[in-house]
Amino acid sequence: MKLTPDQRLTLGQLKAAQGTSFAQLVQIAGLDKRTDFVGANLRDVDFGTSDLAGFNFARADLTNADLTRASGKDRLMLIDAVTNGARGLPQHDDRPDRAGVPVMVRIPAGTFKMGVPAAENRREGVPKEFAAWSSPRQAMEIPNPFWLGRYPVTRGQFAIFVKERDYKMADEAWTYEPSDKGEWKYELRKNRDWLHPGFVQTDEDPVVCVNHDDALKYASWLRDVTGKPYRLPSEAEWEYAARAGTETARFWGDGRAEAMLYAKVADRALMEQMNGAFDPERFFDGKSDSAFTAPVGTFRPNQFGLYDMLGNVWEWAADYRTEDLKKLPKDGSPNTTGDSSRRALRGGSWSGDPRGVRAGYRVWNFAGNRNSNTGFRVARTHFPP
Repeated sequence: MKLTPDQRLTLGQLKAAQGTSFAQLVQIAGLDKRTDFVGANLRDVDFGTSDLAGFNFARADLTNADLTRASGKDRLMLIDAVTNGARGLPQHDDRPDRAGVPVMVRIPAGTFKMGVPAAENRREGVPKEFAAWSSPRQAMEIPNPFWLGRYPVTRGQFAIFVKERDYKMADEAWTYEPSDKGEWKYELRKNRDWLHPGFVQTDEDPVVCVNHDDALKYASWLRDVTGKPYRLPSEAEWEYAARAGTETARFWGDGRAEAMLYAKVADRALMEQMNGAFDPERFFDGKSDSAFTAPVGTFRPNQFGLYDMLGNVWEWAADYRTEDLKKLPKDGSPNTTGDSSRRALRGGSWSGDPRGVRAGYRVWNFAGNRNSNTGFRVARTHFPP
């Protein structure tokens, strides 16, 4: 079989080559550069050591493709194909028929290694006491599919809940802004809340200044108005969904430079807002359109089609605080023993440094605290039809 650049590799033509490397596929099928992989199923092809430059994957079916075996620019190109050619994004989503209800994505069951390898912690400069929270890695199972919000809950969605429930919240929150002396710091400030976090937001930005109970109350409201079992994700579910089949520090790889494509993080925009100097351990080297939160979905999704899993806002999980990864249930359920006054936060935020914006990085906060860099996304138990 010899294909010219004007021909297309169909799904049927590719089936005979599944399980081979892409380099072998090129040789066996006599593929030429610029070949269009329209409809081709690439889920079982090994991209790890292949030269992918010049081939067109934009219309390939990359659903469930394991992109972790590709590396560098080749891997980014495949992720671009997933992002820009909608065929590659998970099609199992649940779109709401009511305002205030998030779009949900069906996350498949599976297994993964939770936590961070020692080499990653060393490379990222994580202090020993913090590194111990996420290592050694533990084998985890997510035994059943579940649903997870495609985006963090937005300010507009939260506003509908607040109005319908006449929900009252205190007008004080921990915010990151200049003190009276001009020094940027986290402080508990009056006249700060989810509508006034210390910076300008739109209704499409993720809601911030919400504590753990606020998130639970929103999930309870969703259960009441939809009849579906909404909740917060467990730490294991969150990390499994954030990794989306990858084992690298971030779902796009180990690098920091690519963050400008995939996450709203502490970058040069925030650095300039703070009148600071560039420090590679404090800021990502790039500049986004905003120093603070960005509208959800501004950046590229991960391989499950989830947006803002890293950056934008820290996200509350259901788990009680534990510094020992081995104490987390191996079945993906939340840890409900130990210190219930503090709950897990995952993912990093708009103020997050490179060390904190990683899939396996674990931190906590007091459940009652409202912070200008903290929001949440909801999960939902999956019941087969």
